[in-house]
Amino acid sequence: MTKIFLIRHAEAEGNVFRRLQGQYDSFITPNGRKQIEALKKRFEGIHVDAVYASDLTRTQCTAGAIYLPKGLRLRTDPRFRELNVGIWENQPFGWLDHCDPERNRAFSHSPETWFVEGSERFLEYTERFLIALEEIAQAHDGQTVAVVAHGMVLRGILQRLFYPNDRNAVAHCENTAVTQIFYENGSYRLEFLNDASHIPPEISTLGRQMWWRGDGKKDFNMWYREPTEADASLFAALEFVPTEDQVVRVSMLTDTVTGFVCLQGDELIHLALLPEHRGIGLSAQLLGEAVSIARANGFAALRITRTVEHPAAQRLFADYGFVGGAMPILPSL
Repeated sequence: MTKIFLIRHAEAEGNVFRRLQGQYDSFITPNGRKQIEALKKRFEGIHVDAVYASDLTRTQCTAGAIYLPKGLRLRTDPRFRELNVGIWENQPFGWLDHCDPERNRAFSHSPETWFVEGSERFLEYTERFLIALEEIAQAHDGQTVAVVAHGMVLRGILQRLFYPNDRNAVAHCENTAVTQIFYENGSYRLEFLNDASHIPPEISTLGRQMWWRGDGKKDFNMWYREPTEADASLFAALEFVPTEDQVVRVSMLTDTVTGFVCLQGDELIHLALLPEHRGIGLSAQLLGEAVSIARANGFAALRITRTVEHPAAQRLFADYGFVGGAMPILPSL
């Protein structure tokens, strides 16, 4: 018999920048690092013989909570990746809500029916995961194994294994949530599901979000577009004059303009929200758009050369690792 811990990765940039990141590689957030420390404490007294993870940065970083203290090596397998979401990779959740709402609802509530151009289907991504899982279960008979993977693919395989007739039985789980199963003679047995008792409320990711609660409340998810002549009043209100050599994206909540972000090469020139949209957690999403633009243009860091005077902006940049006026944006362990 093989004991297996299935673990979702810690909070990553997509969770707070509010972008859909399937096989898009992304970094762990500062809060995610705290979750990794909590996971490390949880596993301090638990014997583990082998640790596996997908080959993406966010799972490998999370797996360090287990394999590093125990002196094990990390074994990576791309079959444990999140599902490939095709043309939706790194799209803002606000864009999915605004431009493709029906398929966005299917993604969360009926994943077995969901598909977009270039993506994997439910049976494809769950099958490649289950093949890899059975291989390691058989290879580690009599041992304990930890597998660090991703929320949607874990939800899918758990539904297939234990709740094939109830799509609602496996809820969306907290980052670093732990599921324990046993494998013996070709069959799996569920011990416990998506336990996150090691995560206190102050570092919970789901605790700060509404989308999963089922009470009709929604998060504020923005999407972005290029500026038009109609945005002159926005720039005037925020006392900014963009130039032709800058990249500017206007942020939107449904059909409402909320602010903008401006870059020039790898330099973050301006990040601003209209007063009525401040204080509700949107600034991190604007920063996420800046990171995505800079990364797509081949830059390894975002730079800030001007003095940042606004206290909220100072906190935002400090939280996300701006040191000496620069923030690394390439995922690293």
